[in-house]
Amino acid sequence: MVKTLDARTSQGSNGLNNLTPSFTNGVPQLFAQVGLQVSNPGMFIRTFFSGIIEVTANQLPVNGNFVIEVYRGLSSSQQLVYRAGTIVLANEFFSPCVFSFTGSDYNVPPPENGQLIYSAYATFTYNPSFSVNNVRLGPESFNATVYSDD
Repeated sequence: MVKTLDARTSQGSNGLNNLTPSFTNGVPQLFAQVGLQVSNPGMFIRTFFSGIIEVTANQLPVNGNFVIEVYRGLSSSQQLVYRAGTIVLANEFFSPCVFSFTGSDYNVPPPENGQLIYSAYATFTYNPSFSVNNVRLGPESFNATVYSDD
């Protein structure tokens, strides 16, 4: 039987205003972090997560690259558990770009302190000859649920 241990949401924006700080070209930016309480887990721990982030490149004359990375831990020096990317088109008809993602982390070791942390980073890379502002539009949300077997 499966047991739900905890579920959390980190919401940076509901999408009503531009977010600051904006992206620095090629620099990963933490956009969400959750701490899940894991007490008395069963034999196998697994986490399912999902998120959404919206960006625009309509100020750029060329396309940009957008990557999401999710780490188990407090920083990007921890265990990478998910990575996905897309091209953000520099065209007002195709921008903004809504990027939603879903992933999982299986066979998670039980945390010693009882808290399992996931950190979500976004990296926007574009031609360095250009500069952009206000590319983070929102919404930005990250959801995680941790389960174990009884």
